[in-house]
Amino acid sequence: MKVEFLDKNDNRSDSILISGLDSVDYKSRQILSIDSNNEIGFYEIRYEYHISPFKSAELSNNILLVGFEEYFYMFDTITKKNLLSLKLSGYFGHFYHNDSSIYAEDFYQNDNLIYVADATGIYCVNINGAIQWRSDELGLDGVLIMRIDNVYIYGDGEWDPPGGWIDFIIDKQTGKKIKNNH
Repeated sequence: MKVEFLDKNDNRSDSILISGLDSVDYKSRQILSIDSNNEIGFYEIRYEYHISPFKSAELSNNILLVGFEEYFYMFDTITKKNLLSLKLSGYFGHFYHNDSSIYAEDFYQNDNLIYVADATGIYCVNINGAIQWRSDELGLDGVLIMRIDNVYIYGDGEWDPPGGWIDFIIDKQTGKKIKNNH
């Protein structure tokens, strides 16, 4: 199974809008393709402004997870329903979850939660698209999760760009700060 962002000039008319009805009038478009068992589906995000170089998309079972520009989207590819269109603080940074092929070895594998990092903090979202919590401010220009165990989330927040990263620890259940050197 492969999810990829297509060229910005791809003007497909057979794509399914995942960015919600509020985005219909936006002129900028990003098309994603999902190649699953030799069947290709196309999904569309409409957006107002280009503000972030970061983007990521994965399919977790039938749920399409997409971080793009200043939003994080969750879309059920079977029911064709948007589960979440979450406007983030500043810009999308990264998302982390159990199925993440890049970070899986650092994560406790027993929950169905997705952690979305933006410019200043972290959201915890369940697989149904419900926001569980939003952390306090953990940085000013970027937040990275380095490790998650069954109690804490360990990461770095950039407080003084470029390069002014300060580590933090937050409670996995509440998002509350345990340690922050800022």
